[in-house]
Amino acid sequence: MMKKHFELHPESKAEYDNFEKYTKDFIKKMKSNKNSLNTINNPTYIIPVVFHVYGESQSNVKVNYQKVVDLLEQINLNFNGINTDSNTVDPDFQSIRGALSIEFRLAKIDPTGKVTSGVVFHPFKGGYGNGGGYDTEIGADAWDNTKYMNVYIQNDLYADKTLNNSGVAWYPASDMTSDNTARVVYNGRYIFNAAGTVASNEFSDTFTHEFGHWLNLQHTFNVLCSTANPGNDGDGVADTPVENNSNGLGCATGNNCLGQKVNVENYMGYNGAAGCYKMFTNGQVYRMLAALNHASRVTLWQPANLVATGVANTPPRLTLSNSTFTENLDNNGAVSLDGTVASAPTSTITLNSATFDVPNGTTLTAGTHFTSSLPAGLTASIVVTSPTTATLTINGAATSHPKSQVLNSSITFLNPAITGGTASLGSTTALALTFSYKDPYKIVTGTPLESYANPIATTVTTNPGAPWKKFIINPELSDNAEYGAWYYTANQLQLETYWKGLVCETGTRNISLIPACTTITNTNYIGYPTYFPGLLDVYNPTYTTWSGKTAYVGFRNQFDGYNINGYFKLIVGANGSDYSVTEYAYNTQPYGSITTPCVLSTADVDTKNSETSIYPNPVSDVLTIKTTGKIKSIAVYDMSGRKINAKVIGDKVDVKYFQSGTYLIDIETSLGKSSQKFIKK
Repeated sequence: MMKKHFELHPESKAEYDNFEKYTKDFIKKMKSNKNSLNTINNPTYIIPVVFHVYGESQSNVKVNYQKVVDLLEQINLNFNGINTDSNTVDPDFQSIRGALSIEFRLAKIDPTGKVTSGVVFHPFKGGYGNGGGYDTEIGADAWDNTKYMNVYIQNDLYADKTLNNSGVAWYPASDMTSDNTARVVYNGRYIFNAAGTVASNEFSDTFTHEFGHWLNLQHTFNVLCSTANPGNDGDGVADTPVENNSNGLGCATGNNCLGQKVNVENYMGYNGAAGCYKMFTNGQVYRMLAALNHASRVTLWQPANLVATGVANTPPRLTLSNSTFTENLDNNGAVSLDGTVASAPTSTITLNSATFDVPNGTTLTAGTHFTSSLPAGLTASIVVTSPTTATLTINGAATSHPKSQVLNSSITFLNPAITGGTASLGSTTALALTFSYKDPYKIVTGTPLESYANPIATTVTTNPGAPWKKFIINPELSDNAEYGAWYYTANQLQLETYWKGLVCETGTRNISLIPACTTITNTNYIGYPTYFPGLLDVYNPTYTTWSGKTAYVGFRNQFDGYNINGYFKLIVGANGSDYSVTEYAYNTQPYGSITTPCVLSTADVDTKNSETSIYPNPVSDVLTIKTTGKIKSIAVYDMSGRKINAKVIGDKVDVKYFQSGTYLIDIETSLGKSSQKFIKK
């Protein structure tokens, strides 16, 4: 990606080459002074950081504020050489193990001067790992690159449906800083908070690798080992042994082509899988110190900027533990800290060198003690818990959020809330709050595509000896939407899912035959393929259920970082001789269920129960049920028999986001059952 950037920006390549000369001179000068590393590495360099998180779930891994805090703490330990496994560094490299006295701190004041937690949530999105094509969007989301290090957490780094790339970062570049595109991008699926485990260390150490790039460290295999050039230091560091290739050794010790022992524990290699990343070298520390003086990095750690961003050793007088809230999974406008908790979310407000001017336990009054600008339908409650702390709670539900979006809001304190008035808080009297909302959930239906380039095909068919074809479920899905089929032998039809799961017979890789009017849920057993020939079976000599049958296959995919359920219709010839796929559907609701089409006849519709009626009909927004009985259950279907995910509150059914058309509503009350048609305008 750096090479791509240089191709697009030749002036940046020229700057990089000039800075390489500066770096060499810098290191030479510092090495001439035996105490130079300690001298220029003290006091600690402090870097203000903001994390932009795109989707609170990424490949079903929750990303929240506390995980970011824990992750950044581990990264700081790594750079300072006090990681828990630092005492186990290979003795051959212990003498050159280096530590950079640096601390990456979450920003406490945002670019508008309001208090922040330094972690901002956005709707699910990918692509910021690319070296071009997203600069305008990145720049719009970024906080001033001259004041903040911007880190972007995305599941799909390159917007190519590949969800397992770990991270990417760019070397210092003045043009990127001026365009607000300087960044580290990392995959949220690799953020864990199981402190002390090998897996946890591996992923925080991989993040450390990306931060190393941001400080101008190259890969230890940047120029490979060569007997023709035994003195090369292709990574710009003399004390990191060159390597034969990028990742041939893993955590095992080994020698390069010159017979030198390879530093497999170095953060900037590719050998560090399974937790064997442990160290930087002194040479790498010198190189990072030079990078901190690059024009694109030097402004960050200046004392005035540390105060402006709230990360100075003297904290700002007003701080907030969490400043971002995401919509709950029930998709009704209520929010939480990570999108999953149904109860009202809270955050702690802390005063430093100031106090609240009301007794403990007091609930501050809106309009008297503070003002707020929250999304319509939400209210803020602030309860003072000590002279210097209060709990902020967000109540209610947004009444208007028709699409995936981020709404910026704030709470500003007024004089009666603070002893001595808000002047006691200095220049920062407002809290910055962000609210991230999801698109309304929906059932998506369609006909599979034969390929991304071709129009929708009526069917996708193959048979023994015919060219193998892929079929594609809606590319809107977060995960790879491709599937395919082949004949392993003449009588074994298999589906290729590219590692995605299908509903299978329990404990097997035999794809379940799902009949009409059957609900697929998270409780279904999901079978996953192994390497060829361990794919999922539609038909084989011992599994003949699908022979000559038409039914449904349940699938598990991802949408906006969450698992979702869906199905496609499969027509299989006798003895698995051929197959066709004619339709699909999936529910965008995380972990939501979906029902295969039912055949509805007039016998299914009970119109005799005159005790139950619906109005208005046609309806625009809310359908009301009128009954003298007690409502037991409500279900809505389209005219193809597909069950629709409808929000039901009491006797009200929210149909605002339904597509226009005719629907069937099944109502069961204490008086009996009723099925009635209604029209959504």
